[in-house]
Amino acid sequence: MKKRLFGTFLAAALVLTQAVTVFAAGSRTADVALPGDSASYYEVAEATEEVFTASGVTDDAVLAKIMAVNAGTETLQSVADQASDLEDVLSDKEMITPFFDLIPINGGVQTDDGKYLVTLSVPTLTEGMTDVRLLHYSTERSLWEIVEPTDVDYAAQTITAEFEDLSPVAVIANTDNAAAADTATGTSPQTGMSSSWMVWLGAAVVLAAAGAVTYRKARK
Repeated sequence: MKKRLFGTFLAAALVLTQAVTVFAAGSRTADVALPGDSASYYEVAEATEEVFTASGVTDDAVLAKIMAVNAGTETLQSVADQASDLEDVLSDKEMITPFFDLIPINGGVQTDDGKYLVTLSVPTLTEGMTDVRLLHYSTERSLWEIVEPTDVDYAAQTITAEFEDLSPVAVIANTDNAAAADTATGTSPQTGMSSSWMVWLGAAVVLAAAGAVTYRKARK
């Protein structure tokens, strides 16, 4: 009986631990998701040199800039070194998400004039943020540009925009009035576990410890 009880404790601990592991590994990027039907037409990929190279970023200087801004070794404003026309608009902005790759699936969803219509779920978006924009590097036209959203839904934390083509993107905004403690300003995408999952992990540890104690008592 005691051995069966120990087995139950151990099995529960393993299930919880595996659930936490799957959650952490399965997160492509913790900063952006594709809500509803958007997930059927687009893919969000975490920023790596391999991902951006595969998506068509052939300019080594651009690739280095994207990775440096994501890593926090260069500022968002430094993008203007490669696009002087963006200096003014970037001057008062902060990154709400790191750069990520936005990839169409089966042609994506296109408007009548051939643009890609995309809705993104951005958990870091808050009502205090103003002038929300998307900083985009076009691999087809080899240029940096600012894309103005067609809709920003603060309650749902979603942003809808139209793109002429798709490649590396970051969400930026003026955050002077925002209480955005968890924004990803010039940092790599965070794939850490939420506090609730940390609780589950703690429960797994407790169960494993309790099982070990029970097993030792059973052997005495």
